[in-house]
Amino acid sequence: MTPPLVFVIAPQAALPSGPCRTEALERAQRQGPHGGFSLRLFSLGRDPSADAVVDLGLLPLDGAIAGRSSIICDATIPLLEPKALAIGVYQASREDAAVLHCLDRFPLSEANNETCWFYPTHDGTFLSWERGLRLLLGPGGVADAPEELLNTPYDRQRLAVLWSLLGDDASLTCVGLTYHRLRIDFPLLQVQHEPMATWSRFRVDTQAEVTLEVLDSRSVLEPLGQAGL
Repeated sequence: MTPPLVFVIAPQAALPSGPCRTEALERAQRQGPHGGFSLRLFSLGRDPSADAVVDLGLLPLDGAIAGRSSIICDATIPLLEPKALAIGVYQASREDAAVLHCLDRFPLSEANNETCWFYPTHDGTFLSWERGLRLLLGPGGVADAPEELLNTPYDRQRLAVLWSLLGDDASLTCVGLTYHRLRIDFPLLQVQHEPMATWSRFRVDTQAEVTLEVLDSRSVLEPLGQAGL
């Protein structure tokens, strides 16, 4: 069986360029992204009266709400900076699984770019919850890679940086990487939440001149003595 590809995001100088072991890739990845955020989106439906139902200032810091709202997105997104980071692609040797070889190593800014739809694509009123994170990632791999992909030679042109609008944002955010249009998963080894979250209520109306309107936005602070919850 062909060993799977291993991906590392870090400053280019930190990425091994020759044969190495897993420990070296883990050390390199620790020099990569350390920030990120959690994002949840909830649908309030298409009823315009839903605009005034929720008092954002009373919503919980941890983003957990129940009742009439339905969650449509629950994601943890590392903050990737393509202009400052590079990617290394590695594969274990068939002869010695403990030794990995560098197949490629280049700035993320040189990778192909693709857009995806992360925010609501249908009309209605929505809540978004966003909370900053400090995190530590492990080296990544293609999520649920099919056997045919494992047996396909590595191709740089099949690696892409994904960009999307998130919730009520007006500008694109880098939300991850794909290979052969499959998500590259970087395991979360450590996560620490910031002491503040932001709740927003916004409306999407694809027939309006301005399709996305932010109706309200509030910050929720962590109670004293509960740091890191």
